[in-house]
Amino acid sequence: MTDLKPMFHILIRAAAACVACGLWSATVDAAEIRMDPSRAAVDGAVLEGKINAGDFDKFKSFLLNGNNVVEIYLASPGGAVVDAMKIGLLIRTLKLSTVVPSKALTNQSRESAIAGHDLKDPQADYKCASACFFIFVAGVHRSSDADGNAILGIHSPSLSESALNKLSYDQVAAADNRIRTAIENYLKMMDVPAKYAEDMFSVPKSKTQWIRNDEFEADFAGFIPTLRGWVAARCGPGSGVESKNGEALKPTNTEQSAVERSMSDGATKENQARLKCERNVQDELALRGDALRKQSGEIPQPTLDGLGISPALPK
Repeated sequence: MTDLKPMFHILIRAAAACVACGLWSATVDAAEIRMDPSRAAVDGAVLEGKINAGDFDKFKSFLLNGNNVVEIYLASPGGAVVDAMKIGLLIRTLKLSTVVPSKALTNQSRESAIAGHDLKDPQADYKCASACFFIFVAGVHRSSDADGNAILGIHSPSLSESALNKLSYDQVAAADNRIRTAIENYLKMMDVPAKYAEDMFSVPKSKTQWIRNDEFEADFAGFIPTLRGWVAARCGPGSGVESKNGEALKPTNTEQSAVERSMSDGATKENQARLKCERNVQDELALRGDALRKQSGEIPQPTLDGLGISPALPK
């Protein structure tokens, strides 16, 4: 897996500089972070609502104070980009998985998903867009609900109006360059194809470009590229990377849905065993990440330096 430590300092310095010059005004309502009631067998959490400045600290506290989480369900229209990237860095460090809402095939299935995750404001939050994208791509395993195609959107980050009123043209240009570099570095770190940074900066903040299902399947669904070969060796063909004419094959969202659902749909025993193995791998990865904080109650110092977290954590 990519070593994140050398890039933490560059990314956070660039992001902090953009905060100092007024990038992305804080949203009024902070995101809510809670345990996911839909996950009975495996611990999961829900992050719902607009991401506000300061939500990283809240998210960090939630994860590092006794909540053993494997998977984060993201229901957010976006918000503070810097906090979103810092949350993403922590998710990758702790080797957690991420899930986004999907385009439900029926109103009933949509309502079922909303009720299952106990979403408070589904009209605003039943999506993962803008800053939420940065959190989603950080998962070591990335998927959507089993009911349809992922609702995942991107657009260009923007300066707040107050910043635009205070900064000169040259200062605005310099801030844009800094954050573009930070975002490009971040997406590279998170195994995201370079085209998405280009797409992101080509979409005005007033619009959203929704990731097509074929793009999601090709570039996001399943384990991150650095893990697929290892997972395939553990769980069999179709789980990580299966070579065919030199191209990587990846599982579909349906294949990556809950093992229980696949069983009820009459999946083969081989497929059931593979999906169960993949879920076990997700659990194992999260336990490895969790072990980082259980060693003397601390996360390794280089990681803390990059994230700006104080060294001592509650045991």
